[in-house]
Amino acid sequence: MPKQIRMPKLSDTMEEGTLIAWRKSAGDAIRRGEILADIETDKADMEFESYTEGTVHSFLIEPGACVPVGTLIAVIQLPGETPEQVEASLSGTAEASPQAPAAPRPAMATQAAAPAFLPATAPATPVGEMGPMAPAGPRLVTPFDLDPDRLRATPRARQLAEERSVDLDELEGTGPGGAILVADLEAYLQQLESQAEDPEGVRATPLALRMAPDLGVDLEAVKGSGPGGRVTKSDLLEHVKREQSRSAEREAELFRGTLQLSQKRRALIRNMVKSKDEAPHFYLEMDVQTDALREVRDRANASSGGDGAGRPRLTYTHLMIKAAAMALEKFPDVNSTYRGDDQQIALYDVINIGLAVDVQDELVAPTVKHCQGKSVFQLAEETNALVQRARMRKLQPADYADGTFTISNLGMFGVDRFYAIITPPQSCILSVSAIQQRPIVREGEIAIGSLTTLGLSVDHRVLDGVKAAQFLGELRRLLECPEELVQDVPGLGS
Repeated sequence: MPKQIRMPKLSDTMEEGTLIAWRKSAGDAIRRGEILADIETDKADMEFESYTEGTVHSFLIEPGACVPVGTLIAVIQLPGETPEQVEASLSGTAEASPQAPAAPRPAMATQAAAPAFLPATAPATPVGEMGPMAPAGPRLVTPFDLDPDRLRATPRARQLAEERSVDLDELEGTGPGGAILVADLEAYLQQLESQAEDPEGVRATPLALRMAPDLGVDLEAVKGSGPGGRVTKSDLLEHVKREQSRSAEREAELFRGTLQLSQKRRALIRNMVKSKDEAPHFYLEMDVQTDALREVRDRANASSGGDGAGRPRLTYTHLMIKAAAMALEKFPDVNSTYRGDDQQIALYDVINIGLAVDVQDELVAPTVKHCQGKSVFQLAEETNALVQRARMRKLQPADYADGTFTISNLGMFGVDRFYAIITPPQSCILSVSAIQQRPIVREGEIAIGSLTTLGLSVDHRVLDGVKAAQFLGELRRLLECPEELVQDVPGLGS
């Protein structure tokens, strides 16, 4: 039997995958562990390894196709099999698939002469007790159309409806099988004559008046064709159909095309909507002077240039991660999450800081793990490695997992201030804006200094304003007195 390859579930939250490229061609030999395809999941672009040996027989989807997990995507011909055997096996599988049972034919199709209805008083006769058959008599002719898709009405009722411009869809028949009779039509017309005047002066049938609010239609915009120029159900539905057609035409004029969302973008949208729906956000901001931070950064980079230590060059982002880790250690309540099912707040035992990164028009947030106790240079090395993998689109699901706090930095784009959306299930996210030259007051004198604005988005279920303000104040203190950020680095600490 050939091996059927199906779309794999490459992450816990993956529901569908997009094929980026096949690494093999039909007819190629493949060994266990070789890369068969590149697949985009909701977390990352991943390599899919073959778990069997053989020859690639066929591919069932093209690159760019997005299919649910479990969908058949390829067939591997096993050693010893021939292409003919594979084809026969696949054909046999298709033939063995259960087919839906054929729908029974309606009784009217097999008994064309049967009456459309029987008197209600005629009792059913058990098959075993049937007496002699009655002599053949004249066939009962039905007084209305038996087509189940056509509204049932007597010919005279149809003729009268056409003469009086009545929409038969508005009526409920009282005849056999729900057929509309002349009496039904006359009663309906009498009802219209006694209908109260609409407060807004709109002439419409009672059914159209009930339907219009549900369809969101202004009856004044609908031309009526019913008795006395009234708007009927059919007029209403035709109006809706025309408006939908016009809407499609307007859309074609407004838009020049669409963009296909990647799996990661879809996951991001789901998470952001979930966050705003479930987490009551509130926001704080503080201005931070960064002159001392720049001096510490420049001194650290100068000292690492010629000491042979091979330390990475520090950036403001590296120092921000270090400061956030230290502030989270001091305020562990910030490093927590709300559990709605248990009505509890769970405190994380580790500090894993996610860093929002824009990669080829996609936002990702790889996570620097176990930040507590690490030096700023250790954090810089791990951050640089994650960012490099992100830019090469080589991040794995584990690189995104288990974040407890996130930093989003738009300072390099000149943004004055902003507030990011909390990443579920975290309770806070820090937004970092551009460093700018601004007038500040120092010891009663106005001077020019470098400042940035930090914004903190907070889940009010987890933290109140006081605790969040204390955390943000500690973060500002560490950045304005940054010697603590490098005190564990030989040659830099005070």
